[in-house]
Amino acid sequence: MGSERDGAIWISSYPKSGNTWLRCLLEAYRRNGVLDINDMRITTSDGGLCLLQGVSPTPADKLGFRGEMLIRPAALLGLFSRLPRPILIKTHFANMQPVGLPPCIPEDFTKKAVYVVRDPRSVVLSFSRFFSYSVNLGADAMANTSFTIGGTETFGRQFLSSWSNHVSSWISEKRYPVCVVKYEDLQADPVKGLTGVLEFLDIEVQEPIVKRAVSAAKISKLKKVESEDGFKENSAVGRGAFFNGDTSWQDELGPKWIKRIEKDHGEVMKLLRYL
Repeated sequence: MGSERDGAIWISSYPKSGNTWLRCLLEAYRRNGVLDINDMRITTSDGGLCLLQGVSPTPADKLGFRGEMLIRPAALLGLFSRLPRPILIKTHFANMQPVGLPPCIPEDFTKKAVYVVRDPRSVVLSFSRFFSYSVNLGADAMANTSFTIGGTETFGRQFLSSWSNHVSSWISEKRYPVCVVKYEDLQADPVKGLTGVLEFLDIEVQEPIVKRAVSAAKISKLKKVESEDGFKENSAVGRGAFFNGDTSWQDELGPKWIKRIEKDHGEVMKLLRYL
């Protein structure tokens, strides 16, 4: 599985950082400028319990985090064997190895990765709103080095660690190529951003289709479709809308929380020129 031909390509991010928007852009490109957010096939997720159930004698919802992580490599191998090439996998896992457990992202199974990163002052607002957290709870989660999401009837536990650890784990990777995409750059010039990702993925770039894809995947359009038709990737009861568009953290976050996020994550923010 570790060969140049068979390795997975991870489309990764900390939650609420632009992963789904990038996948929408790629899907719209694949379909020549047509997009149905409830029928996106460009990527497969690694977060579902069904992925684990295929290799587990124990019901997936009884495994616990340790059990899930122990069988994850076998589950990924089974998944990859069923998928056409190139294998594009959406993940929110940190590129880390929890103590005593296999690595979240096995090097031997990996070809390359695209990592989408967003200013954490925007992430904390979007993250808190989506999970119905207070900003205080959202900031605590982003600073928690043991933080996981999932553990539901349909999703396994996904190890995130802190925002800083998550970002660092991906952008510092040296064993295989990683294309780092800043959400803000993608927003400022989506044609340039999508073109760069396509080139990194060795997909032939056709400029007219890029422009059609960008038009089809405008956040305003995605937001409208979700409000009218729903979005199956966001089916959990009690969650906020998936596509909220840009948030001006300068106006909404407030000095107390700006200071908190900058204190918690300043080192990585400076590395990415967010500070």
